Amino acid sequence: MDNFWILFLVFTVYSFLGWLTESIFCSVPVGKFVNRGFLNGPFCPIYGVGGVVVVSALTPFKDNLVVLYLAGVVITTLLEYGTGFALEKIFHTKYWDYSTHRYHFQGRICLENSLLFGVMCVVGILLIHPTLLDLLESVPETVLPWAAGIFVLYFVCDTTLSVYTTFKLNGKLDEMQQVLDEIRERAAAFKADKIETMQSALACLIDEETRAAYQKALSELYEKKDKIEADIKCLQCRIISAFPTMKSMRSNESLQRMKEIIREKTKNIRRG
Repeated sequence: MDNFWILFLVFTVYSFLGWLTESIFCSVPVGKFVNRGFLNGPFCPIYGVGGVVVVSALTPFKDNLVVLYLAGVVITTLLEYGTGFALEKIFHTKYWDYSTHRYHFQGRICLENSLLFGVMCVVGILLIHPTLLDLLESVPETVLPWAAGIFVLYFVCDTTLSVYTTFKLNGKLDEMQQVLDEIRERAAAFKADKIETMQSALACLIDEETRAAYQKALSELYEKKDKIEADIKCLQCRIISAFPTMKSMRSNESLQRMKEIIREKTKNIRRG
């Protein structure tokens, strides 16, 4: 694969096949279509990168199934771990979590998936890649740059939009978490103040002015919370729905509330 354009189209095809596999795997158990992946379109770049790395590194070992399989397990496992780690550091979010699996490491990788990735590597190198390479090499050289260029433009646009959407979502989750924490603090202060006042000799109830101030503050906070919840954008809903086990490192309570809101909206749409 000396031709850069062919290499990029190989990346594109494996990104699509990875997205297709992930989407089917996640859609069947829940009985509805799940658009998996960080990007909005039908591509998972991690599979594209993995596909290019695997076929480049392991094609020389295609005649040794044991080495091919084990090396495929190791490479894809390292890639998944590294990707999960990087996403957590950049976006402060854990997009997948294998903590419920029996054999896992830090929730980022698990034995079950690693063994499955090894099988996919063997199938890819022995069956899919030769056919794909023959197909791409049959495309006229004058067409390759245009075809690849279209996908380059797509990936740049979709990645930019997805990153922007994710940062906006994180900002909304942080804002929601701040509101939830303040509501909790206000409620606790109200309760403590009420108890303290009841124990005093001056009155058994909070004076009307104090009560009104607390109620107004709480009312404003709940209004702010409702406004944030009602302002969930379509692309933000998509990225939350794409990763059912997603956890926020900073605002996980607000993320779980967002998930519940999306589930309720989906139920209402189906009923309607």
